[in-house]
Amino acid sequence: MPKTSERQSVLTSVDPHPQTGYFEVPGPYGLKGSTWSFQDRRGKIRTKTDSKYGRAFARDVQLAARAAGVVKIPKGTGVTVSAIYGFARPARTRNVDPCVRPDADKLGRALLDALTGIAYHDDGQVVALSIRKIYTPQMRVRVLVMAVPR
Repeated sequence: MPKTSERQSVLTSVDPHPQTGYFEVPGPYGLKGSTWSFQDRRGKIRTKTDSKYGRAFARDVQLAARAAGVVKIPKGTGVTVSAIYGFARPARTRNVDPCVRPDADKLGRALLDALTGIAYHDDGQVVALSIRKIYTPQMRVRVLVMAVPR
């Protein structure tokens, strides 16, 4: 058994950044696609988006992150976000990976916007983003959020 001082140094060096969170969210996924503005009959400016599940996905991401105990990373600290999106395999495909729509960048933007205010103060804190699309039996996204060590 290590001496007390050795044991303490091991314990303090295990996880210097406890601001790490992992959670899963079932599909369908929201996208951050195109938006357009127009003037309605009363003269008010309205904005629409082409995302069918955007609001519901954002709500589900926020609920899952809170339930998993994700802690908001302080301002001035960099953040890395990794996400693996699972899609059902079509009956007729020879592709190993789902190299079809939705685009990975639109999936990532929707996820980052949903995590703003929950995992970090602003998505400008994100210094690294990894998005992967794979075929899985269940449609779900697995998300890992970590503070960047200083």
